[in-house]
Amino acid sequence: MHGTTRRTDYLYQQLQPVARNVLEVVLESEFEDSTHAFTLYVASFRFADGTDIAAWMPPIQPEALMRGHVLEGLAHWIRGKAHQLDTMIPVAQAGLSLVSEQLQACTTQLEQACFQSSPSEVLVEFLFACVVELLGREAACLGSALAGMMIQQADRHEIVHMAQSPSTLLALMVRKLEEMQAKVGKVIMELYNDMNYMSYDDSKNLLMMFFQYYTVEIHTGTLEVHETNEEPQFVDSQFRVNLVDSFGCLMKLLCHLETVTGQANREQTGGRRNETVLAVDFEGVKLCRHGPLCLVQMMCSDDPTLVYVLDVHILGRRAFTLTTPQGTCMKGLLEEHSIRKIWFDPRNDVDALYHQFGIIPRGIFDLQLAEVADRRNRGLNVYFVQGLQKCLVQCADLQADQKVFADRINQLGKSLFEPTNGGQYEIFQLRPLNPVILVYAAHDSRYLLVLYEHFLQSLNQGWIPRVLQAGDQRGRWWSTHDYVTPSPDAPDF
Repeated sequence: MHGTTRRTDYLYQQLQPVARNVLEVVLESEFEDSTHAFTLYVASFRFADGTDIAAWMPPIQPEALMRGHVLEGLAHWIRGKAHQLDTMIPVAQAGLSLVSEQLQACTTQLEQACFQSSPSEVLVEFLFACVVELLGREAACLGSALAGMMIQQADRHEIVHMAQSPSTLLALMVRKLEEMQAKVGKVIMELYNDMNYMSYDDSKNLLMMFFQYYTVEIHTGTLEVHETNEEPQFVDSQFRVNLVDSFGCLMKLLCHLETVTGQANREQTGGRRNETVLAVDFEGVKLCRHGPLCLVQMMCSDDPTLVYVLDVHILGRRAFTLTTPQGTCMKGLLEEHSIRKIWFDPRNDVDALYHQFGIIPRGIFDLQLAEVADRRNRGLNVYFVQGLQKCLVQCADLQADQKVFADRINQLGKSLFEPTNGGQYEIFQLRPLNPVILVYAAHDSRYLLVLYEHFLQSLNQGWIPRVLQAGDQRGRWWSTHDYVTPSPDAPDF
């Protein structure tokens, strides 16, 4: 027993100056409480290969490799603190604990103080106090770094306004911590690659959990990670993915959708409402009322190169009920009839949405039925519906290389989750997400808006209301007493 204690003390003494230096360099701040807590965390942390930090200390391993593993511990430590704050967002919103009171107590004299002293100094003190109040003194270094980031990137009045809505302030803090962990992840990837310890792709797969922003190379399917959505490579990409696996990230998405759908309702173009539409798709384990829904993929017509992948497996029911201060939630968006949802065969999806989450989607434009209407519009007899891949292959608005890429991603994805191809459906529940599954899920919704525009142009106006009416009928697939397997027969409408 005494030998174990001595070894632990010795490891702590070796590790503490390294931990202090890492916090000073990465977070540009150092507090004794933070150094102590972080040192203990790294000393007890188990890495993905089952080792602990003792196996990476000099002289067993080079000092640079040891520092890489300390940085890896830091990324996990920050992620843990971000998760602590993240779980407070729906709680603060619901008013079920003292979280709201804690934050609102800090804002009582905030605005007055900004007029009496330097606003920047007051807000830095306020944000720092919020983090320490919620996460404890051990998070002081994160509070200092967060306050610095937020005061540089957000307007003073915006912060004061958010202080009156604890959930939005917490959400911003979570997103900044996510940026912080992604920045550390990038440093680790480069370090491991430079030392020939791990290839860039292997380190990327190891550290994917620290990133929310991805781009996909549209010819090879290669997935690249990004620290923020403001990186030029991310902004300029034709295939961008935002993984929404925290309430902080979800709040930002909801506020964006609230803005664009609200603007669409207000703006008029040539006497006609400027419509914003949402393209949606869902993935799960044999998805229906009996098979758990795991992912929601969504595109908004205001940005057809960006796919949001909402991780319902991580966020649970609150993925649909988290609400902005103005009242927007994912459940409301799906149920709002005036917001058109572009779907490809919603039957199993709506069955899962209703029976698992109590959601009744409305305003459905079913592309599978639009394709049936398109063939009938050309005078053809249509007896069966077609799958998404066949519709993409036949779409004249897609280039040949886009169709080849779509087929390749489809085959890669199915090889991982379809049992007939050697896969297993449960892969949708594994975290962190397999990179191929993330690309597959995102790609499944990528061309839905293209197909929608294609069918709007090819169908005469008499068909559109019929497609919408038939889509709403399919939207009630959940209403049968027992589950009904979707038929390949083309319905009359």
